[in-house]
Amino acid sequence: MSKLLTRMTVLLLGLVVGVLALGWVVLASPIFSEMRRSIVASTLSDLIGQELLVEEDVRVVVGPVSHIYVSGVKIPSKAIEDTTLANLDLLEFDLDLVALLQGSLDLDNLKVDGMQVNLLTQNDGTTSWTPSTTPLPDKAATQADPTDTTGAETDTDILAFLSQRTADFSSVGLTIEDETSGFTFVFNLEALSLAQLENGARVGVTGAGGINGQDFQIKGDFPRGNPFTTLASFGDMEISLNGTPISAEQGGGYSAAFRFNTGEFGDFLDVIGLERVLEGNGELTADVVSQKGLLKVDNLEAAVTLAEGQLLSASGSAENLLTRTGFDLQLLARLYPKGKPPGRAAELKDIKLMGIETHIVSQDNALEFKSLNFATNAFDQGLEQVGPVKIGRIHRTPEGTLAMDDISLKAGPKDAPYLDATGDINDVLQLKDLAFQGRLAASADLILRDLEPEDAAKFGGVEVDFIVDDAKGHLGLTELDARTVDTELWSLAVNAALGDVMKLQEISFALDLDIAESASFLRALKLKAVDSGALEITASAEGAGTEFSTTLGLAARSSRILASLSTSLAEDVPVVRGKIDSDNIALKDLQDAMAAVKQLASLSDGTKKPEVQPLVLPKEETEEDTDVQPLVLPKDQPAEILDLEALLTKTDLAVEIDIRKISGQQGVSSVSSDLAVKQGKARFGPLEVNYGGGYFRISASADLVNSPRNVSVSGATSGWDFGKILKAAGLGIDAHGKLRGDFDVTGNLTSVQTYINSMRGTASIAMSNGGISTSLLELAGLGIFPWLFSEELRQRYTDIVCVVAPVQINAGRVTSNSIVAETASVQLVAKGEIDWKKDRIALRAEPRRVGKPLARSAWPFDVTGQLSAPKFKLDVGGSRSRRSDGADQMPANRKPCVPDMRQLQ
Repeated sequence: MSKLLTRMTVLLLGLVVGVLALGWVVLASPIFSEMRRSIVASTLSDLIGQELLVEEDVRVVVGPVSHIYVSGVKIPSKAIEDTTLANLDLLEFDLDLVALLQGSLDLDNLKVDGMQVNLLTQNDGTTSWTPSTTPLPDKAATQADPTDTTGAETDTDILAFLSQRTADFSSVGLTIEDETSGFTFVFNLEALSLAQLENGARVGVTGAGGINGQDFQIKGDFPRGNPFTTLASFGDMEISLNGTPISAEQGGGYSAAFRFNTGEFGDFLDVIGLERVLEGNGELTADVVSQKGLLKVDNLEAAVTLAEGQLLSASGSAENLLTRTGFDLQLLARLYPKGKPPGRAAELKDIKLMGIETHIVSQDNALEFKSLNFATNAFDQGLEQVGPVKIGRIHRTPEGTLAMDDISLKAGPKDAPYLDATGDINDVLQLKDLAFQGRLAASADLILRDLEPEDAAKFGGVEVDFIVDDAKGHLGLTELDARTVDTELWSLAVNAALGDVMKLQEISFALDLDIAESASFLRALKLKAVDSGALEITASAEGAGTEFSTTLGLAARSSRILASLSTSLAEDVPVVRGKIDSDNIALKDLQDAMAAVKQLASLSDGTKKPEVQPLVLPKEETEEDTDVQPLVLPKDQPAEILDLEALLTKTDLAVEIDIRKISGQQGVSSVSSDLAVKQGKARFGPLEVNYGGGYFRISASADLVNSPRNVSVSGATSGWDFGKILKAAGLGIDAHGKLRGDFDVTGNLTSVQTYINSMRGTASIAMSNGGISTSLLELAGLGIFPWLFSEELRQRYTDIVCVVAPVQINAGRVTSNSIVAETASVQLVAKGEIDWKKDRIALRAEPRRVGKPLARSAWPFDVTGQLSAPKFKLDVGGSRSRRSDGADQMPANRKPCVPDMRQLQ
């Protein structure tokens, strides 16, 4: 019996030794390496929910807590062929065999070396990893009661799994590449450690390495169930997250204060792989709540101050960033340094965007602009009800720009938006490489604000199709097609394409406005009713390169006038040529049409617009808030978009005026003239006007550089009926003859009165072969008895051979030494001065027989005193004259209307 017992004991011991030997062989012998790799690969695959391959070896140091070495681990991507999710050179961990025999898998003291993880997302959303649905084992629950699974976590988060274990990572690479967003982040971690401190009551996290070429460090302290701190840095950038865990009864997760300081903003752009186009610094702070399916943001405050002094700021909140709902943001951009805005725009090319302010909210999974205000150095503009705005995709382009694709924007009431546009922006940070197309469709009261509801239907609607892009390197209106619809009261058609919005280059524009009946149209707009009948306004502009042309037309009733202008910038100075042309103008039509146009223009009068408010966000003023200045320009400094002085002094300008028929003004039948400006020298004319049978030909000139206020006017006139002039003067004397004249004067054209009072120059009036129904001139020159027997007294009519009246004009004084009126028998010679500024006149007239300048003048007379109330005095008894040089003989070839006294020899 004892021998049997001994044999059985030896056999049992041998069996135990054999089993142990066999177990050792299985766990350590190369013969069973494939088995070990298969077991470990299968176990770990089940654990992570992803296929895992062990391509080299598995070694086990056996004990109650065994230490396992795994080398050559590979995790292939299940969804993307020929892609590796992760490679590990070496994986070590402790395995509790007792817990394993009881059915629980408990891993701890993980060490990873030489690991490369590739988290890839393709354009179709396919990822290189497959989310696990297998609960990761909860260490605390296992240690408390391995057989109790009621309290086990069902969380699949690998971070939650690691937070309960000690882990060390070295030489770890992580590549995150998202084709949908275009962003790639390459992490190179020299070391990352998760340490269970104070017997597992606190987890410490430390790490160092690099991300996209920038040094990276992280340090965290996570006491279980107590406030935690996290600080990460990327070069000069710092991110902190300090908060408190939320209990499981309240849904788990945490609430924390988030702070991000960009350091040098250009470094931040480098880290995220965007083109370095901005320099400066920025800071973002917010309170966040993170729970399963929720990331809430409150008290968001962000500000970026750029190197050149611009300021970008934001404030607001978001109910859930994960679902992109509950956004309420106020954004402000000051695009110029504080206190140094650009000067007032003097020309269109000088207009600059100074600031943008907007209030954005989310509505129905889209963004809506509650307000959108712009400020420039020429005008301010506010828009209401912009949105919803949907952005299909935000991503990084291969060129390193931040892009937004499939942008959808609506404006107006939600049930009937009047603007619907779609487009892309390929460089958001510089607002470049963009393209939008859309349609604006609304009732006419959208642009005609003063329409009453009962009138709005009569005006129909407005439709506008447009395309805007900057494909040529500048913001361009590629296409605009606008028209009125559903109305017979008016018709508006606009077609435009503008290659460069800021410089007005490569422009094509055409406008045609037809109003069936102006009075009712204006009355409906609450404007003064002007009856111009049917009214048409046309305008066009064409420009490409250095050539630019415009036209402007106005038509009312039977009248039509067209102005055209062409400009060439090919020379050193702009060359402008133009023409104002009309076959027929009725002045009454033109007056009514201009009055109607003036009323229409009042619709855009600044006094009718609501006052533009400063672009400052309404919030309590603090010391920091004083950085934001109102972006509203002073109202007492209106912008002068057209520099008239530069146009006239630095332009080669020539404009022709040709109005072939004028009606509605007695006597005026046509106007013809031209205006020319070159090298600062301006010339207007000759202006040719036919009026009442008479004819004007007038020219004007000025030196706009050296004496811009002095204008010289010269010209001639002829064909004026002498009899009509006397009749118009109320003298009641029949006469005939054609007056002619010429003048050449220069004055200060500050005002009409200043010009008249400052005129200097000469003028003359002449007439020949006329007549007058009186013989008083014969009486004055011949005396009583010769006059009684004269032919002129008998026929009660005197033939006027000629009249010549040359005068000198000098700042309000008109003088002449030889005003001559001559009949067949008598020559009247007058001289003297008129001073209209001093209201004074002094004239002396002496009539004598023709050819007898030394004879006695029978009835000379003087006109003296106030010009407004002159006194006439006859020199009874007559007077004689003589030449100082003794000349007393008339020449054989005597000249009419030259004072005989001057002709003596």
